[in-house]
Amino acid sequence: MSRKLEIQGSAQFMLCPCCGTTIVRGASDCHCGGRFVGEPLDQTPITIQRFGPALASVASLMLVVTACLIATKWLAFAVVLVIWSARRAVRLAKNAPDWYGGYKTATATLAVTVVGGAALAGYGIAYIPKALDNYRLRHIAATRAAIYHEAGRLEEYKRIFGSYPQEFKKAIGEALPSDYWGTGIKYESKPGDIAERDPKSTGLPLTHFELRSAGPDGIMGTDDDVIMRDGVFITNAELKQQGAAQQLR
Repeated sequence: MSRKLEIQGSAQFMLCPCCGTTIVRGASDCHCGGRFVGEPLDQTPITIQRFGPALASVASLMLVVTACLIATKWLAFAVVLVIWSARRAVRLAKNAPDWYGGYKTATATLAVTVVGGAALAGYGIAYIPKALDNYRLRHIAATRAAIYHEAGRLEEYKRIFGSYPQEFKKAIGEALPSDYWGTGIKYESKPGDIAERDPKSTGLPLTHFELRSAGPDGIMGTDDDVIMRDGVFITNAELKQQGAAQQLR
């Protein structure tokens, strides 16, 4: 048995792929009828370089750039993942060049990502104030829409009864809604000049109204109040100017 194994393990012999019989290496055929058409394949392992990490970093960079252009600029911060992917590809290609290829591609991707990522991040940071302002304006627009709705109900009430109501909830049957920031919208009506006359001391019809939201700070009387007077939006600063002008008359 040991002699047979020694013969089979010798470089001068090989096994027939058809019947498994030990035959001399280089023989043209076997007694089983099998014929050889070439030398046996070399058993040395073949190393194939993998380009997956390098290509993945390139694909992720393209994906982030496309998403920023199509969807939202805030995805620019995802460039951090691209940098991590490119660094990983560079490290693998450098430490195991026989197994991982694309070192130059990964290095170029990393360089482009770092430069482009810094630019995108800078743009994103510079865009933050504008984004916050747009966020605030959307909230103001939502509050104005609610005030517009209530003003329409007041106009309908005046069309029927000839005057605005003194108390909104009692006349309309519902309380005024809250603004976007959760503070209740306030209502006031007056006859004649809304800034000078008091409906409690006169019997004149209520021909003017004011709807006011406290704005983002939740405090009435500050400059961020959202105010509608007689169907027209006006700022608190403009009201102060009008009051100062009336005092000078």
